[in-house]
Amino acid sequence: MKLLCPICNEKLVKVDRQARCANNHSFDYAKQGYLNLLIKQSVDHGDNKEMVQARTQFLNSGGYAFLKQELVNLTKKYDSHVLCDLGCGEGYYTSGFQAEEKYGFDMSKEALKHASKNDPSTQYAVASIFRLPLEDASCDTAVTCFAPFAKDEIERVLTQGGRFFFVSPGPKHLFELKQLIYDTPYENEMKDLETTLVKEEEYFISNTFHCEKENLISLFKMTPYYHRTRNEDIDKINHQDGMDITAEFLIRVYQKR
Repeated sequence: MKLLCPICNEKLVKVDRQARCANNHSFDYAKQGYLNLLIKQSVDHGDNKEMVQARTQFLNSGGYAFLKQELVNLTKKYDSHVLCDLGCGEGYYTSGFQAEEKYGFDMSKEALKHASKNDPSTQYAVASIFRLPLEDASCDTAVTCFAPFAKDEIERVLTQGGRFFFVSPGPKHLFELKQLIYDTPYENEMKDLETTLVKEEEYFISNTFHCEKENLISLFKMTPYYHRTRNEDIDKINHQDGMDITAEFLIRVYQKR
């Protein structure tokens, strides 16, 4: 196990239903199997149960299945051994990744309850992606899908020669939904990452799928626009019986050299 104690940074070892370090700090495994490695436990962080259910409902409909398959193929192509997924959410993508040892990190306990219950192949942990409880140079693959770029931590935990996959929405991602809601829809801006990692490749993938009425709001809740959109504009979605939507993603592959 590559996990570290968040209090003293000593290596954690699994003992029965606990993870313990040499300084006798211990962390209980939840019944679903995840570890809570946040030091401050007084506040619930990350997505709530409603958000987790909405995202799960949409993802299970298969709208983003083509992206999941593309990422699975990348983990096979680069022969991943130890993989960490930063901002893994419910584990939809993580569960399919091909690696001998997998770790998924997210701030939402609700998301990790779902992830751990459905994916015993991955050790999930509640932790900030900007303070990963992982050893230096411990992972040959790191993935961030729709989460912020945790530059320092990714560069720290990757092995020499290790690779980082970064997924972000493409310019035309969900453009039909934007056209429905906004008077002047705009394309997403593509920004380069500032990093010491070397970019090996970048490419777009896209697919148009039919989104049923019951999944439209769930899909919109997954976007950063949801909390910035007026209720009367969101209500336009409720009057749709379903619609064809384009999903477009930019995938970038970096290597630590």
